[in-house]
Amino acid sequence: MDLQLADKTAIVLASSSGLGRAVAQELVLEGADVIISSSNQANLDTATALIEGAVGDDSGSVDSVCIDLSDPDSIDTGMSTALEQLGGLDILVTNHGGPKNNPFEESTLEDFDTVYNNVLRSTVHACKRALPALKENGGAITHLIGASTLEPNVNSAVSNVIRPGIYGLSKTLANEYGEYGIRVNCVAPRGVMSDRIEQKVQARAERQGISVEDAYEQRIDELPLPRLGTPEDFAKATAYISSPVAAYTTGSILHVDGGWSGFAF
Repeated sequence: MDLQLADKTAIVLASSSGLGRAVAQELVLEGADVIISSSNQANLDTATALIEGAVGDDSGSVDSVCIDLSDPDSIDTGMSTALEQLGGLDILVTNHGGPKNNPFEESTLEDFDTVYNNVLRSTVHACKRALPALKENGGAITHLIGASTLEPNVNSAVSNVIRPGIYGLSKTLANEYGEYGIRVNCVAPRGVMSDRIEQKVQARAERQGISVEDAYEQRIDELPLPRLGTPEDFAKATAYISSPVAAYTTGSILHVDGGWSGFAF
C-alpha cells in the first residue's frame, strides 16, 4: 500500500535506537524526509548511518538534531532547528525513554518529578512547538505510549501515574485541532522486541528463578498471537496511522500488541 508519504516531512523524537529508530526508518522508506533526535550526537550519527544503509535511493532522507527532552531550552532550540531544516512539518512522532519499574513504596517524589518532566511535560512542549507548523497544511501527531497507559502494570507506579497524561493530551489535541486538519493518535506496543523488553524479560527470569528462554515463553503465552512482535511490525503500524491514508482516524489508540489489550481485560 502506498502510504502517500513521499515528500512529507517528519520529526521523530527519542529515535536514535529502538522503536523510535524503527519508526523513523519506516517513514524514510515510505518517502518522507525525517529528522531524528536524541540527546547524544554520537548515537544520532550511528542511527543516521544505519537508516541510510537500510533504505534505497528512491526513499526519503534522514537528518538529525540533538534534543534533550529533560531540558526545555534544548526542546526549543532543537525543534526550531528541525522545523527550519524541513521547511515545514507534516508529522510529529513523540517518544521517550521508559521510566524505571518500581512499586509505589519504592518510588520517591523526585522520581515522579523526573518522569513528569522527561515524559509528559516534554511531550506537551514539543507539541506546542510543532502545532503552528502543522496548522499550515494539516498533518498528524502520533504519540508512542506504553500499553500500560490504559491497563497499569504491577510495580510501575510512576509510569502508571504519568503516562496516561499523554493519552489525555492526545484526546485534547484531537478535539481542539481537528478543524485545522490535524489528527492526533497514540500507538501502544506490548510484546514488541526492544532493549526494554529484553530488560523486562531478564528481570522476570531473575525474579522467578527461571531461564530467560522460559521467561520469553511466558510473555508469548500472554498473547493470542503465538509470537513476540518485531520493531518492523510496530514501525509499519505507526507509519500507517501517521500517514494521509489514515485521514479519518483521530483521537484513537492503535494497539500493536498481538491481541494483548483485548485478551487482558
